[in-house]
Amino acid sequence: MAKNAVADWDVAPSNNTDIAGINIAEGCPAAGINDAIRTVMAQVAAWITGALFRTPNSGTTGAVRIAGNATSGNAILQFVDSTAANQWGYISVTSAGNLNFTDSAGTPRPIGYRNIPFTASTTGRTIALTDVGMCIPATGTINIPTNAAVAFAVGDSVGVYNNTAGNISITATAGVTLRLGGSSTTGNRTLAQRGLATLIKVASDEWVALNGGVS
Repeated sequence: MAKNAVADWDVAPSNNTDIAGINIAEGCPAAGINDAIRTVMAQVAAWITGALFRTPNSGTTGAVRIAGNATSGNAILQFVDSTAANQWGYISVTSAGNLNFTDSAGTPRPIGYRNIPFTASTTGRTIALTDVGMCIPATGTINIPTNAAVAFAVGDSVGVYNNTAGNISITATAGVTLRLGGSSTTGNRTLAQRGLATLIKVASDEWVALNGGVS
């Protein structure tokens, strides 16, 4: 295979017998060495500019490309096949500082935590996108906004811990259906003292509340 880019170079020296078609095999014409050196320099410069990095087994296991996001300017970690032409997916950072893995179909999937971190805010309030995957140690009413007001993704979840010795309310803004998990009951929910609720968005303006202490 012609070595037209750094990505085409082989880890076995004996397999690197040309550079962009210029003969650099044993006993090659001396006249081609200058052109070969200049071509190597150009390919290395292109490799650095394009930030294309191959695994040691490139050609069989694929590659990892780090590129800039044209929209936000944030760096993304991109996974491609051995030709670097077909994308398997990429990891990016949202403006809120959250990590997403976007699959080959273009569907972004949030990367979660190994634990459930608590939010800094403990007061009663309306949940926000920054609460996704986290738990609010609430001391007052927690409100669920409409999709038009805060566009949570279907499948997003928010934990609520009642950090008081009394009941607190979990309310749904007008237009939002809040279901009690495992039943047909809808409406605002009560979270008992020291109870822990999980709020999961199951449709555009539909949420389910479940776990211990929710009624």
